[in-house]
Amino acid sequence: MKSSILIFLFYYLFAPNVVAPVYVPPNNFEESYIKFNIRNLGLNVEGAFKSFKTTVNYNKSQPEKSSFSAEIQTNSIDTGINKRDNHLKKAEYFDVAKYPIISFQSTKVSAAGEDGLLVLGDLTIKGKTLPITLNVTIADKGSSKEFNIKGELDRRDYKVGGSSWVMSDDVYLDLLIVN
Repeated sequence: MKSSILIFLFYYLFAPNVVAPVYVPPNNFEESYIKFNIRNLGLNVEGAFKSFKTTVNYNKSQPEKSSFSAEIQTNSIDTGINKRDNHLKKAEYFDVAKYPIISFQSTKVSAAGEDGLLVLGDLTIKGKTLPITLNVTIADKGSSKEFNIKGELDRRDYKVGGSSWVMSDDVYLDLLIVN
């Protein structure tokens, strides 16, 4: 249940434009995803957000001019168990009635090796905005680009799930944006 906290982060990342800040083709939603993982009762619990919108302006020659943004529909959380999903939509977790969107906006992008980026940005969950750092690996896939994004956050920082001795505080984000 509490694993949905992870999703909101990763959620929130981006769908990239692989060319200089010009028109970027829309995301390939059949291949793109926003997933999260959290330990609960000693087991890994995975989930995903199924509805999201991302924008990536990627400038390969000047990565610092790149930008990423995302909006994730909190109501689209999916852990594979409807009862758990409905529980995660309640006020103690994502409070989807009051906070329907998780958002991300990059504040700084820098190169990290030959095919990577370090993206710093502001992540807003349940009305609370905090900085987050994301590691992005870029790969060519035919005529499109894949942006593989990893990150980590503490769910308690966003008041998701309250305190628990059986649920981890750490949420791991895993996003793939195909553009």
